[in-house]
Amino acid sequence: MIKKSGLAFSLLLFLLFIQAQDPFAKIWYTEGGDSKVQIYLATDGKYHGKIVWLKHGIVKGQPLIDKKNPDETKRNKPWLGLSIISGLEKKSSTEIIGGRIYDPTHGNYYHCKMTLRNTDKLELRGYILGMPFLGRTTTWYLAEDNNKSVAPAPAATNPASKEDKNL
Repeated sequence: MIKKSGLAFSLLLFLLFIQAQDPFAKIWYTEGGDSKVQIYLATDGKYHGKIVWLKHGIVKGQPLIDKKNPDETKRNKPWLGLSIISGLEKKSSTEIIGGRIYDPTHGNYYHCKMTLRNTDKLELRGYILGMPFLGRTTTWYLAEDNNKSVAPAPAATNPASKEDKNL
């Protein structure tokens, strides 16, 4: 039992060390600055992302919820903490590809890829039908709170998991 917990702790430390040097695994302001998304390298070896801050996260005294999700069972989940990015893999030191992004504003899923333009500017391309030319690019900027450790979330508790047919 002690060996297993020691191994898990060592793995967590290794992932934290890797992420400290990873230019993608950070907290980013979305275009317009209305939200922040934490991108992290999960234990499945892929990049995922979740909403960690909302400028307007409360509507009429209630948290903003995912009411347009195509999966009716998920329509009561709050946007804060919502997993919106899954399955991106590193293609190069400046590009991660092959993932999906969820737009809770419209309840749509898109293919996505991200390109690091410099240390504080990330371009996200969302597209349909697996064709990047059928999409839109937004620019995200590095958030000021990246001096905090960006720890990976456990893959088993990640809402954007393999059983989610939309991702």
